[in-house]
Amino acid sequence: MKWFSKLFSDSGDNASGELNAFLGAGTEFTGQLHFEGSVRIDGHFQGVITSPGTLILGHDAVVRGEVRVAHLNANGSIIGEATASKSAHMHEHSVFDGHLITPSLSMDEGAVLNGTIAMPRTPGAPSPTIEAEVPTLPTRAVCPAELDSVTSGAADTEDGQ
Repeated sequence: MKWFSKLFSDSGDNASGELNAFLGAGTEFTGQLHFEGSVRIDGHFQGVITSPGTLILGHDAVVRGEVRVAHLNANGSIIGEATASKSAHMHEHSVFDGHLITPSLSMDEGAVLNGTIAMPRTPGAPSPTIEAEVPTLPTRAVCPAELDSVTSGAADTEDGQ
């Protein structure tokens, strides 16, 4: 089966070399898909996909619905919500329309992402520190007359008056 997965895999994201299932180009499937390991889709899928493994989308793949996997390796299109709990990679021909949640996102030039991205921090990762103090904004409204006097006063000081 390794020759099969190498033949159909577009990248090294499928580390095990095992491809458990394949939905070929020209096929259509509606429903729920749950799998272990790696699955490649080149056809059209509508529904819910869940797995602790890797989902590979070929160039002609179109997935509509909800995707929840550990690793997402996309060359095709996803319309909906996708959660990749470990990583997501979008290749140059991929198109994503919807909401993507992943702690690690990589994109090739040419990939298109329309929607929102949430990148939760990895548990145990240190929080970023802010080096500079954040300025405090005034709480009261400034009327236009006060604003003019402030800007004209600044102009007077620049002229040396």
